[in-house]
Amino acid sequence: MSVVTGLGYTFIHNGWMQKVITSLYKFTARWMNSIIFENTRDKNYFVANHLVDADKALSVKGCGVDTSYYKPSESLFPKENKTIFTFIGRLLYDKGINEFVEAAKILKGKRQDCSFWIVGELDPENPATVDKEDLLKWVEDDIVYYHGFIKDVRPLIQQSDCVVLPSYREGLPRIIIEGLSMTKPVITTLTAGCEETVEEGKNGYLVPVKDVHALVQAMERFLTLTEDQKIQMGNYGRIKAESEFDSILIAEQYLRLIQSKTT
Repeated sequence: MSVVTGLGYTFIHNGWMQKVITSLYKFTARWMNSIIFENTRDKNYFVANHLVDADKALSVKGCGVDTSYYKPSESLFPKENKTIFTFIGRLLYDKGINEFVEAAKILKGKRQDCSFWIVGELDPENPATVDKEDLLKWVEDDIVYYHGFIKDVRPLIQQSDCVVLPSYREGLPRIIIEGLSMTKPVITTLTAGCEETVEEGKNGYLVPVKDVHALVQAMERFLTLTEDQKIQMGNYGRIKAESEFDSILIAEQYLRLIQSKTT
């Protein structure tokens, strides 16, 4: 039994490396009695492309988060009089950070009631890493506020009004689940992994990949919500995190799958 946590850079950027990796997946799958995927789109891709037999392909909803650790709490800092949209993750173009910044640029050109935070670090070993010069320019131009790498992101999630991840592809994004668990509405993309975290309009919004205009529209839609509507959306997200993505539930799913293949 093996686990595919996400297909990543190689499957986002088509090329010879994707063909090599695909061949390796197909070869190794022959020796596995089952393969677990963290989202259904990846599982369906493997089955449709004959990389794994349908009866061997299983799926769970990510690796789960500790919803008792990521829980709503009062912010330790004074609330800003602006709506805060926050991107948290490795600073990779494949995470949609460029779209986040472009959307921020458009909105800040139209209104003064929102702020845009970036939390995370550069990943020089990844070919999709953000150029340091780009990051510095975004900050110097006052498009975003950069917090750098923060080990415990809970205080920043709590200060935020909306967690945004316009990623091109994920296994199942932990930061989105962490945001939901802390009653934060989210905006993410209609792609593998991300789309399984959001019920449109109930706990957040989904936008097409690489679509800055749609991302701006989703942010503007969020800005029109009343405080009560934001709270209702956040509470729905918390319920979803507890009922679908809690780490104990996911561990139980893994245990049942393992037992079903060994009995």
